[in-house]
Formats: sequence, C-alpha cells, structure tokens
Amino acid sequence: MATPLRVRVQAVDGAYDLIEAPTGVQAGDTLIAIVSSRGALAEIDIEGGGAWVAEDERATGSINTRVFTQVAGSLNPTTYAIRQDDASGTRGTATLIHLRGTTPAGLLLVSDGGGEGLGNPTPKVPDASPGSAGGIEVRYVVGTDLTPLTWTPGGSYPTSGQGQTGTMAAWAGAKVMLSSSGLPDLTVTPSTGGVLFWQAWTLVVAAGDFVPPPPPTPAFTPGKGSSLWRYTAHDFLTGQYRDDLYPQDPSLDKRIGEPGSFTGTLPIPNARVAAAVRRVIPRFKSDLTTGPGRIEIRIWRDGVLQPRYWLTGARLAFGRDGKVSVQLRASTLDAYFYSVRVRTDLSYSGDQVANVRSLLQHAQTQPGANIGLLFQSGSSGVSRPLAVKANDGTTYGRAAEEYARTSGGFEYVVNEEIGPTGVESTWEWGYPKLGSGTEHVFTSSPHGGEIAEMSLDIDALRGGTDIQARGGTPEGDATADRSPVYSAMVTTPHRAAGWPRIDRLTDHPNQSVDSGTLTAFAQRVAATSGGALWVRTVTVFLGKHSTLTMQNLGDYARLVMTDVWHQRVDGGAGLDISERVIGMQIRPAVKGRGKDEATLVLASPEVVT
Repeated sequence: MATPLRVRVQAVDGAYDLIEAPTGVQAGDTLIAIVSSRGALAEIDIEGGGAWVAEDERATGSINTRVFTQVAGSLNPTTYAIRQDDASGTRGTATLIHLRGTTPAGLLLVSDGGGEGLGNPTPKVPDASPGSAGGIEVRYVVGTDLTPLTWTPGGSYPTSGQGQTGTMAAWAGAKVMLSSSGLPDLTVTPSTGGVLFWQAWTLVVAAGDFVPPPPPTPAFTPGKGSSLWRYTAHDFLTGQYRDDLYPQDPSLDKRIGEPGSFTGTLPIPNARVAAAVRRVIPRFKSDLTTGPGRIEIRIWRDGVLQPRYWLTGARLAFGRDGKVSVQLRASTLDAYFYSVRVRTDLSYSGDQVANVRSLLQHAQTQPGANIGLLFQSGSSGVSRPLAVKANDGTTYGRAAEEYARTSGGFEYVVNEEIGPTGVESTWEWGYPKLGSGTEHVFTSSPHGGEIAEMSLDIDALRGGTDIQARGGTPEGDATADRSPVYSAMVTTPHRAAGWPRIDRLTDHPNQSVDSGTLTAFAQRVAATSGGALWVRTVTVFLGKHSTLTMQNLGDYARLVMTDVWHQRVDGGAGLDISERVIGMQIRPAVKGRGKDEATLVLASPEVVT
C-alpha cells in the first residue's frame, strides 16, 4: 500500500549544507527532494545515497526551485548534501518527502507561480488529474515576503512539514489519494496576508511495487541531474557502512606497483555538518571508534566501484576567516602492507609471482592485519628466490615492490569489484607487464576532442647511457675496509647511435649485496629510462561511459592529435601513438570544471636508431 511516511522542511544556508535523512529508509522507498533557493537555478543540486533524478524546475522572481526523486538503495546515508549558488548569504529551503509503496515512474507534476504583492489574493496550489486512486498526493508551496511568514493550508495533511529562512518559507504535505477524481486546487494562506513571489506544486506519485536488489550489490547508480560520484565511509576491517561523505575538489589516483592516493576537503559551514563529519573524524583522541587508520573510503562512479582508499590522515583547519574544514588523505589498499613490518625471517624459492603472493598472504596472518585481500592464482614461469630477514627492518609492501621491480620481474596492482561476497579486492599480476592490450582512443584537433592538454618532458640528466647500480655493504670485520657492492656496468644502445657517455649511478632500494641482483636492477633502469628520460602526461575528458577506468591500468592509450606542432602528414593525424597507462589521476567534475578529467601517466617506449 502506498504510504507517506515523513515530510521534512528545513532551512539551508550557503553553498553547501546538509538535510537529515528520514529514519527507517528501506531499499525501494521513494524520496522526493524539493530545493528552493535565492541562488542561481543551475547551481541547485542534491547528493547522497542513490540516483537523484532531476524531474522539474521553475524560476519565479527571486525564487528558484528544482525537484528531484530517488529510489532508495540498500546503503542509505544519515544526511544528504544540498548545493546552491556560492554567492555570499545565499539562503534557501530543502524539503525531503519519504514515501513507501510508490514508484517515481510516470510522476505527474503541475506547477504555478508568480508575484503578488501585499494584500492580493493568496497563492493556490494547482489542481491535477491523477487518473487512479491509491497513489500519493504531494502539495508544496514556497514564497518570499518583506517579513518572515508561515503557511496555513486548507484541508487535512497528516504528513506535512514547514520551514523558513529569513523571509523565505516553504510548506509541504502528503496524503494517500482515496479517489480517482481530479485533485482540486488548494488554498494556502500566508501569515502576512500576501507574498511578493511564490511557487506552488502538485505532485502525484503512483502506487507501485519495488523488489529491492539483494545485498551486497549496491542499489545505486547516479543518473541525470546528479553527480556521477559517490563517496561512502566504511570500517576498514569489517566493511561496515558508516555514512556518505561530500568532499570538495576531490582527487584520486592509482599506479602500477605502488600505492595510489585520495585527497579531498570536507567543509564545515555549520554545526549540522560538523555533527555529520564527526562520524568519520573524531573530535577527541579518546574516541577509538572512527578516524584515520580505522576508516576506508569507497568511491563509486556511475555506480561502478573505483579503488578503495584507506583513510590514513586528516587535517582540521581553522582559518582566519572563521571557516573550518577537514582535509582527508587516503591511500589505495596496497598501501596497508607498507605499514606491517616483517618480524620473522622469510624465504621462498618458487615462482616469483607465487613468492610475492605467499609473502603478502603471510602478512595477513599477522594479528589484526587480515584486510581480506584476495589473490589471483597462476605463475609467471620464472623461478628466483625471495628472502626477507627480520633485521632488514623492512615492510611486507616494500619487500614485495623491490622484489618485483627487477629485470625479468613482473607488475601487480590491486583491483576492486562487486563479487559473491560483496566488495572484493584482488591482488592481480601480469608478466612481464599488466594489461589486456586494449587501446583506448583519445583525440585532439582544431575541431575539438577528448584531450584537454598534454605535456612532454625530455631530460637527458635523468636518463644516462652507462648505468650502474650501487648496493649495500657486506657484513664483515668492523676493522676491515668495507665498501658497497656495485653492479656490472650496463651500456645502452644510445652510445652506438652516437650519443656521448652520460654516467648514471642509481642506488638499489633494498641495498642488496648480491651482484646479480644489482645488475638485474641496473638493466631494468637502462631499459626504462636509458638515454633521455621521456615523460608524457596527458589529461583527457572522461565520458559517463568511458572504457578506460582505474581497473584498466596496463592498457594502452592511443593519442591521435593534430595541431601546430603535430601537423598533418599525408592527410593523416600529426601524432598517432599508443603508450601504456601505468598511472591515472582523476579529478571529478566540480563547479568551474564541468567534466571529469583523468591525467594519464604513460610509459614511453625507447626508440633507438
């Protein structure tokens, strides 16, 4: 049976504010949000939970209103974020209506509005023709005056609410339609006897059954009128959902073989927002239930899980202007293993992939260190020993990274997906490199394209033609003359091509004293950065359904460009190359940047004549 459960009307101030979510929201419930503001119509939005769909909007005098609907999912936040124009002093009202047993499909909306002036007839909420009984009738009115006002509706609405900010006030009421006859217009009386500007809405929400998706699959996919992005906070070890987050200017990145990072700022404009932020950032050090170290952030784009980020730091800032904010710092899941020390001697002699897999599995057997990471099976066909000693003072993550980064080594990354047990993170590897070989095409020409900008840095002093690796000093008699172990000299093909000698000495990250290991490391450095080091960085616009995601590191980006530097050749593009994507940073769309942008870190292959 269609049932109106709750109506909340509340004042919202500034560019960012929160409205408290109704209690007891279940998967399949219908939520209607009506936001009226003195700010620009295009700036009005709501975020949080599932897909907020912009249904309608209206501008009348100094009042701008947008109407949104959402079908609630299985993970619902305690608050929703209201966005409006960031002009100083912007005020508005936010209305949240909670319905059960209804569907927003076929929603009927009728609106009216105008300017009256004091002493003129009061506004009327327009009539509507529902066509059938059993649905929900929703009435809404908002107005402004020279003095604060309230509304008195004609008729009985047992589920209703009212709120005001300054001289703007809104009222909303909902009840079941017991008849299929048309809904008459509704008289609402302002306390001042008239209003300067007003808007009135009638919504008819049809009854309907909704079968919620089974957990743990997320029941949300942001759609039209809503940000593509959602940020949810969870307990790091158990995955228990805590709340939604609403960061400003977020940035997230991910790389092959090393941890990626997430940053974002949570503004705290008022006590209501502060209370919500404290569910993730504790106010006192004695609160051990939340905060950096205890929390992870899951990021979703268009309903697709992006990397999980372990919240490792937060900076609470109190500005001279009185503004308070919290800056968040988080790392991809693989960063956790850099915080667990190897406390016992470990030795593995099998396939190199199996060795690292066993090493990280051993990390998860340590008390309190089981983060539920899964592991891709298989082997590379290359056997070489892996030994880590307790007195090395290293961590599981550092040992794994240094072992894999040698000549003949392999690449690995942690990817996330929704699996049979819920959110699953899997350590995945590739030998000799990750990637499916898929090309993702990005173009740029005088007529436009997806490439926003590109830079290419060429540095011979960071390259070199004669490479040698320096390791550690062997243990021995303290009175003896001790010196580090060096690799054999590795000469790149650049010398034969006519380059001058450019020596480069590079330190082995784990200070190995094995000459073979050091030479393999020098060979890898020579293969990746011999001659002049070329570093190409390209920023591209991401469409809603982009084929390139953070789960595709190791794939190729094909860049097709025509400009004054890359002039056309025989009618074709001036530049047409494919390079591996070894890292990616995404900056979600914000005000002033209307599209999601991805900055790709590309591996440029060496070309020697």
